[in-house]
Amino acid sequence: MSNDADREYEPTPAGAAYEHTDVAPAVAYNFAIWLGVALVLSSVIVYGAFWFFERRAASIDDRSRLYPLAVGQAQDPPAPRLQPQPFRDVYDLKSAQRSTLNSYGWVDRASGVVHIPIERAMEITLERGFPVRAGVAASPTTTVIQDSSAGRTAAPR
Repeated sequence: MSNDADREYEPTPAGAAYEHTDVAPAVAYNFAIWLGVALVLSSVIVYGAFWFFERRAASIDDRSRLYPLAVGQAQDPPAPRLQPQPFRDVYDLKSAQRSTLNSYGWVDRASGVVHIPIERAMEITLERGFPVRAGVAASPTTTVIQDSSAGRTAAPR
């Protein structure tokens, strides 16, 4: 008891011009036609979007040529403003600090305060010695301040 639907999977009859299990030609033609329609439709949509954005950019350019001062009406953002070149700013700051540390100059001319190079300041400090409180023996510290879970503590050295 075979069904008519099952006959398409029977062996190909002798003298047949095509295999009966292949895709029906009408289905393949319909698929190709709709694929072509979809291709043409998507091309029209893409070209239309391209044309729209090109015209929009051209009209903005035309307006900026007609009213050139209106182009510069953009306002700065509110403070605080970001640095455009932060690494450059840090480099300039460090260069200024290095030049101050390695040169002579006035800090306050009226009161006679000057700055000197750091190397020379260290030499002068070593020549003069460090200040010590009167009455205290110059001995090494016997306790060390440490951080612990209980807070800062003094521990013997």
